[in-house]
Amino acid sequence: MLKTGYVSYRTSFITISYQKVIRFIFVGKSLHLIALIGFGIFVFGLKNAIPMLGSPMNLIYVFWWYLTIFGLSLLIFAEMDANGRYQDYKKIKDVLYKYGFDARLIRPFMNSKCQRDSVLTASKDLNYLENAKKIFYEDGYRWYHMLPNGIVKNPFIIFRKEFWFKILFTNTYHLKYFYW
Repeated sequence: MLKTGYVSYRTSFITISYQKVIRFIFVGKSLHLIALIGFGIFVFGLKNAIPMLGSPMNLIYVFWWYLTIFGLSLLIFAEMDANGRYQDYKKIKDVLYKYGFDARLIRPFMNSKCQRDSVLTASKDLNYLENAKKIFYEDGYRWYHMLPNGIVKNPFIIFRKEFWFKILFTNTYHLKYFYW
């Protein structure tokens, strides 16, 4: 029997892991939806491409394999981006905890819907949610602003290597003040 106030290592590990997974899901909710769509496309394309393996190569055969590869790449890119936004979430949470809420601290993380979701999740954890929503509203962001600001300003930015590295290969950030 456990004493009152005593938490075992296993219990705390499970609690911390659970909270990390929940935050990861909330931070990248739109990206996880895109990943699910990518998984569906992948399975649908694979289901139709595999029966054609023995047949001679034709346009339909190539189409199904391209669809399969597209679905898989969509899944991978969306989850890599979700991991990057989770790193942003951890960074924002530490900064908000250390300095308190200030619009200047969250403005660098307002470039895309996914980054704004990470700000909202961190703000909610620290009871600054209404302040963050007010800043987003004042800066003109609404629920339908999905595309990143860089793509809206210059659609050809998606052909630059720096854009993809910034999104997909975000450095891992370790929390300083929290377990999750």
